[in-house]
Amino acid sequence: MKKLLFILLIAAAQTAFPQTPTQDLEVLMIGASHSYDPKTPQDLTGIHAKIRAFKPNAIFGEWLSIEDEKALKNYWNKENVLKRYERLKSRKAIPESELGKEIARYEAIVDKNPKDMKARVDLAVAHYLNFDAGNGYFQMWHVAKHLQKNPKDTVVFNYSKKMFLPASMDSVHKMVANYIDDEYDYIAHPMMLELGIKKMYPMDSQRWDEKWSIAWGNADSVFYAHRDKYKTDSLSEMGKKVSDLRKLVKNRMDYLMADAAKVYGENHATEALNGPQMTEWLYRINFVSDEYRQLDFFPADLYGWMLNYWWHRNNDMCDNTINRAKANGFKRVTIVVGANHAAIMSKIFKEKGVKVININDAPAK
Repeated sequence: MKKLLFILLIAAAQTAFPQTPTQDLEVLMIGASHSYDPKTPQDLTGIHAKIRAFKPNAIFGEWLSIEDEKALKNYWNKENVLKRYERLKSRKAIPESELGKEIARYEAIVDKNPKDMKARVDLAVAHYLNFDAGNGYFQMWHVAKHLQKNPKDTVVFNYSKKMFLPASMDSVHKMVANYIDDEYDYIAHPMMLELGIKKMYPMDSQRWDEKWSIAWGNADSVFYAHRDKYKTDSLSEMGKKVSDLRKLVKNRMDYLMADAAKVYGENHATEALNGPQMTEWLYRINFVSDEYRQLDFFPADLYGWMLNYWWHRNNDMCDNTINRAKANGFKRVTIVVGANHAAIMSKIFKEKGVKVININDAPAK
């Protein structure tokens, strides 16, 4: 019965909304890491060449829109957003009615002199006060990259501390570390600069976060309580099955990582994350794992609800991309998103009539 409910929930999630007509839109999909290992320098020349050849009109990232951020009363990061807002407001109080003018004023200064880091800090503050975290982060990334190259520029660092940074970020090293070695540092922001794209477009959705978190907590609490019980009972038939499964999952992940390093090279983690086997495994092992469903105690109904809300979030992300691309007249967009999203978003986009190109399949010329 539980397995039947699990299957029905998946089917319901995938047909919850009517499919839209064929879209006049192409998406270059890049599944990425939110945190690359700084000890392993990455070679992004191939990724950059493919984005360059694709010629996107815009780059979309895993950020909330201004409207969504203002509308959401609670989600996993809301408390941090509000704390940052109060901190910045206490340092540079800009009336809400004046934010648009201030943003335009600082953008004009930065356009005229891209090396004016103080203006970029001011622009970042204005964006964050406007609840536009994606573009606020983009500006502070510029400042961090400047300080990475010029760590003794105390004028820029002290201005950053005064106007933007929290008290805990009390050194250039800490500040720089906060803005590097992620998907924006390696992929999105450098290509925005090269292609003259001045704005980061948001496509994330957090309106399902509370229900998702409850479903995830319920599913994991039941599954791991049973699994941990059988871990200590290795002589029983179920205990042996659990032990064998844990080894299988670990060995499969180890194999995929080793195989990806062999195929793509350790300096090409993004290509590895977008390989067909890794993409499928990252999605399946977390949500629809045939391996885990072999266990009698696997709470398929609870994981079905977890998948249901995960699908809704990714469906929103696809709709946000389509609607914002239409509103701005974009025909080609690049999406840089956490690797776990790549498989399901690609599937949903295709069902909506959008042409999706995996970064590994994209031509470099």
